[in-house]
Amino acid sequence: MADLSIEVNGIKFPNPFVIGSGPPSTNSKTIIKAFDNGWGGVSAKTVSLTETPVINVAPRYGKLKTPSGEIIGFENIELISDRTLEMWLDEFKEIKDAHPDKVLISSIMEKYNKDAWQELTGRIAETGVDMFELNFSCPHGHTEEGMGAFMGQNPDMVREVTGWVAEVTDLPIWAKMTPDILDITEPAKAAMEGGASGVAAINTIPSILNIDLETLAP
Repeated sequence: MADLSIEVNGIKFPNPFVIGSGPPSTNSKTIIKAFDNGWGGVSAKTVSLTETPVINVAPRYGKLKTPSGEIIGFENIELISDRTLEMWLDEFKEIKDAHPDKVLISSIMEKYNKDAWQELTGRIAETGVDMFELNFSCPHGHTEEGMGAFMGQNPDMVREVTGWVAEVTDLPIWAKMTPDILDITEPAKAAMEGGASGVAAINTIPSILNIDLETLAP
């Protein structure tokens, strides 16, 4: 069998196929299943210390189809994980025990608070995850609190927060960019200046799909 392994930021991936943070990485069961089926890495659903309730509504997905019915895109209003950090800490350990050679990425998001970012990073790093993804890009639910895409649109915040995380971990750090900005290179540069190892692109592009033009209902 061909060797598809790659090395990124000093981390060896058995292959370059990585599942992004989202519904397919919603808990240890789905992540272990992905690894069982050959995926090289998974970015787990974003976790946070925030006490703001996370309520995922339904329906929250829309499909964009061609006139022939072929699905060519999806839209979502998916939020970050609705499960507690304590649950994730246990499951990160479970995942790494089951697949020590696969790459587990922890996606994290917080308010503009140094203590919160550093506590979240430190506690997760102890579980054995391989790297961090800083969610500066989620457009849903928490932007009103200065999180996610709100922060990702401000290069100064991106630089500072990345630096906070880099102060407390030697693991690679990727900053996930928001598409909701005129020049995505500005926060990307800021993240690298703050200590990021790389950037991930991109999070959800806000749009509206499947609206009944007669009733204006989804």
